[in-house]
Amino acid sequence: MPHETRPPRTSAPALNIVTWADAELDDDRTTLRVGHGPLPSAMHGAVGATGRELATIGAIGADLIRLPAGSGFQPHTHPGHHVLTVVGGIGTITYGGKVYETNAGQTYLIEGDVPHAVGAITDHVILAVGSPHMPVDHENRMAPVPYEEVIAPDGDLTCLICAVTALAPTKLHAEGCPHCPCATCVGVAP
Repeated sequence: MPHETRPPRTSAPALNIVTWADAELDDDRTTLRVGHGPLPSAMHGAVGATGRELATIGAIGADLIRLPAGSGFQPHTHPGHHVLTVVGGIGTITYGGKVYETNAGQTYLIEGDVPHAVGAITDHVILAVGSPHMPVDHENRMAPVPYEEVIAPDGDLTCLICAVTALAPTKLHAEGCPHCPCATCVGVAP
């Protein structure tokens, strides 16, 4: 059987290198300095949420996302999966019936079809890598789902930060939890 060969590539595509943080190098560590201020593009789905596309080839892309303290993205799903790395501040991820605290230096994986919510306790900056990539200002970047879709199969939602549990139909804010991911609490943008 003859071996097929590809024609030689005449030129490589341009390499896109984007600087998104200031780096300070010492002998034994690298410190990244990430600003917590608003980014250039408004994002759909959360009051005050802003973003900046860093790089994309369409099938995959990386963005910087900033949520101001007290805001968040209500329960939602999105096309494709995300790798989220917290690079600034303190936030929350609601996933599988629990609200988790997230801090700078942490990375977590989110399957796009699993309902989840993201919140900001302080100004919160996330490096998001997604496939397929959707621009930060695209209205279809996320699809809101009902609050009930982030609760556990037994009907409760537990905040691991303040050790509060709400049984459906009661929402976390009714139990005094400031980390409730419902649309009212996170300040959903119109």
